[in-house]
Amino acid sequence: MSQSTIPLESATQVVEAGKRKAHELGLSAVFAVLDAGANLVSFERMDGAWLASNDLATAKARTSVMFEMPSEALNAPVQLGEPLAHFDHTNGGLLLMGGGMPITDAEGNLLGALGVSGGTPEQDAEVARTAVS
Repeated sequence: MSQSTIPLESATQVVEAGKRKAHELGLSAVFAVLDAGANLVSFERMDGAWLASNDLATAKARTSVMFEMPSEALNAPVQLGEPLAHFDHTNGGLLLMGGGMPITDAEGNLLGALGVSGGTPEQDAEVARTAVS
């Protein structure tokens, strides 16, 4: 896939969709949108979001933009048996848990990625999937 960049308007729409889903789930989340070069385009915190979620959201977005796949997908091949719930698998600033989703255009070109943090890895992944759909 060729890389492009995400317009600020599109990044804002993704974050707004994520905030609606987070609110529906009763979460206070943090949203980080990076462009295809892993540069921060948009960052937003909902009231009451946990401070450490700032770094987690950015790391999830970075992971997804670098590998062009959901951050949770990278964890699957390295697990033995059942996943360790809420365990942060980190390596060099990458975060291999739910909440990071690549953002692509209609042709499948990578525009950037969204990182969400504020709930469980499963909740964050649900919010991120909804936001980029």
